[in-house]
Amino acid sequence: MLKAIYPDYKINFKITPLTQSFTDFEQQKLDLVVGVYKYELKKALFSRWYVDTEFPLLAFYEKKSPRINVASDLIPLRPAWLDSYHFENFLPGKLAPIKVHYVDDGFDLITQKKADFFIDYAYNVPKKLINKLSSIELLPAQHVYVAFQHNQNGRKLAREFDLKMAILRSSGALAKLYGKNYIDSDLNNYVINKKRIIIYTNSVSLLHLQSTKSGTIDEGQALRFIFNLLKGYTIEFRSFNNIAEIYQHPEQDNVCFTDLIKTPKRIQNFVISKPFSLFLGLRLYSEKRIESPSRLNLAELLKDNRSLKLGTVSGRSYGKNIDEMLTKINSFQLIQSPVDIETLFKQFAKKRFDFLIEYPSFTAINWSKAKKESLYSYKIDGANDVILGHMMCSKSPLATKFIKEFDLILEKFYRSGYFFNAQYQRVLPENKAMFIHYFNETFN
Repeated sequence: MLKAIYPDYKINFKITPLTQSFTDFEQQKLDLVVGVYKYELKKALFSRWYVDTEFPLLAFYEKKSPRINVASDLIPLRPAWLDSYHFENFLPGKLAPIKVHYVDDGFDLITQKKADFFIDYAYNVPKKLINKLSSIELLPAQHVYVAFQHNQNGRKLAREFDLKMAILRSSGALAKLYGKNYIDSDLNNYVINKKRIIIYTNSVSLLHLQSTKSGTIDEGQALRFIFNLLKGYTIEFRSFNNIAEIYQHPEQDNVCFTDLIKTPKRIQNFVISKPFSLFLGLRLYSEKRIESPSRLNLAELLKDNRSLKLGTVSGRSYGKNIDEMLTKINSFQLIQSPVDIETLFKQFAKKRFDFLIEYPSFTAINWSKAKKESLYSYKIDGANDVILGHMMCSKSPLATKFIKEFDLILEKFYRSGYFFNAQYQRVLPENKAMFIHYFNETFN
């Protein structure tokens, strides 16, 4: 394929383990790497055309072992995988994996009960074990790309690649090059004239295309796997500072927003996706101890203490019950902040307001950055046990079609290990059992 795309170039092919290829690319020893997930290289420029579709990533286990029904069942189990792969972020458990050099050694580990499951692809299962193994999906099928250096030469090579791929497909040459693998590659379904969708978000991982190769992951990174499979769209991410801005784009038919909860007004104004995130209920936070019943009534608390102020995010909905309660509080006691979460907690640390309504996981992460002192937290009267986040788009034929296709792919992710872990790992230890209950009840 590369020889057909670059007939005038002398190509020096290097066949190396995946991790070595990434290292060489990052050290600019390679001009391009073939067959890369978009999350695997931070500073790469990717072709628009994908070059193949990798099969779903599966966790294999013996049928006679305790049945694994959902991703949370993997938490206490011991994993294994090839040493050239990085599957840490696909799993909710904390047990160190057993790394092997060869696929057959990995499957031997589970049959010999040295590991509980082995992560790989269905086409690598030894024939003798096909009827003895079951599996659970960690990641649905994904497109893989060619990665180019993010420089002038890389941009030139990427343009040539995409132009020539279109020519090769239209002439039938691409199908001949791939032979029997052409249908599985999904290249016959690649859409050239894509529709542009603008997505407003505050997810750093979406805005800056952060790699999931190391560190924590979030809903934004899980969404990137879904966007990768939406064939007919070019997606542009933009940030927004005020959630009230969502009502300022009625004339644009290609604008969407993440990660928002349903309200009557939003249901009226937007086409809304199925839920893709779940947060445990909001709590009230204070640096000072409050003498209170088991659940605080916000209106009564601030009515009795008119000098105290509550920090809120401009345009944000806290759910129907809390939103209604906020309307009963004096406006001079409500201090509005930007939607940026770090700025919100910095203002809280500087005592711009006395109380803050927030999710436990967001508070745990961001308060420690702003200040070292501990916070008191309180249950709020009327707060929901869980809050679900959605994608919301302008009510137009284009956006309606986009949401419909988004939902179809999202449903495939609901039972995947990656979708679960992207949310599970931000949950505080004391809340994990509760989160698993609500997550499985909602998505499974």
